[in-house]
Amino acid sequence: MTIFFSYTRISLICISVFIASLIGLYANHAKAAGETCSSPAFLIKNVEIAVDAESSEVARIQATASGRYKAWQRLKKRVLLPGQNSDFDTEETETVIENVLDYTSIVQETVLETRYQAILDYCFDRLKVRQYFAEKGLGHAELISGDMLVLPIWNEDGNAKLWKRPNPWMDAWQRTLETHLGLVEMKLPSSLSTERSIQVDDLLKSDQKTIAKAAELENAERVIIAILTPKLENNKISISMMAKLYRSDGRFDSDIYTLDTLEIEVGGIAPELNQRAFDMAQGIDGVWRIANQINFSDSGVLFVHIPATSIDAWNTQINIVESLPPVEKLEIIQLSSEGGIVKLQLVGTMEALSNALEQYDYKIEDQRDREDVSLVLVSAKTDQ
Repeated sequence: MTIFFSYTRISLICISVFIASLIGLYANHAKAAGETCSSPAFLIKNVEIAVDAESSEVARIQATASGRYKAWQRLKKRVLLPGQNSDFDTEETETVIENVLDYTSIVQETVLETRYQAILDYCFDRLKVRQYFAEKGLGHAELISGDMLVLPIWNEDGNAKLWKRPNPWMDAWQRTLETHLGLVEMKLPSSLSTERSIQVDDLLKSDQKTIAKAAELENAERVIIAILTPKLENNKISISMMAKLYRSDGRFDSDIYTLDTLEIEVGGIAPELNQRAFDMAQGIDGVWRIANQINFSDSGVLFVHIPATSIDAWNTQINIVESLPPVEKLEIIQLSSEGGIVKLQLVGTMEALSNALEQYDYKIEDQRDREDVSLVLVSAKTDQ
């Protein structure tokens, strides 16, 4: 194997308690009007909390503490590199979370006399979390991938299925992606146009035009073709799997998963496929995090020319580059009517920087004939 309520009616007395409690609700981390989380990887959405206690205020305090802890655990699961132990002194946990939490946003909320329940979003401060991870010696990544389209093909007796049912492999992926939390944005095909336009046999042949068409219809940056081949032998099913990654233009990128032979009892096929889809999704996400990790010990400096013919174009490109996870600091060195030269302090590899730029359709090109600096920010669309 290689390698994301309905409101309860309350009485007038409860409304009074609710209004009074709002005065101090999330005083330290309340979301300002119109505020959005500046770092999407650090936004943990839809955390459900519910607590019964002797009063609504006590229930709220207990529930929100539980929600912060849940959100913090989900954040670590999303961004930390695979295999790292992040379980430290639990007595420090609440203090740590309080320090690195930027704000809390209420999605839905219900307050009763002795119960508090809500759905909350939590935005963590990227720089503070970075500092905490560095102090603890924890490696992490921050770059969220562009959409990766997963095409799970059930290839039984030469009869390949993707759209037609039954497709137990598709079902397993649906269950996996419903609860998947990571930096890789994986999705299944959802467009009827894709189903009508894409022939499964062409996918089996890795036809470049067909893969590119699927990516276009589903607005995906990458395509994962995951083929599962089952064979029924007596009361057991022998399965083999392979998964390959392709670019949006249909070009082959890499092998990402292989399994030669695995024997399963007929009644155990669904749990086994669920586990295999989960393992594959985790593996893909883990490889992405490793490739795009924030690495202070391997930091470096890069001088890049950013062409621009207007102030708006310059500001747009500067804002993009400055927001990239591998860029710790951007300093403008020189300006001219044709753009400018910037100094980038990196906390990641060139591969991580390239991955981050790709999502904005940019790349850094080495133009050795230039007199100032050879590295230039250019549009990547011309390659397609």
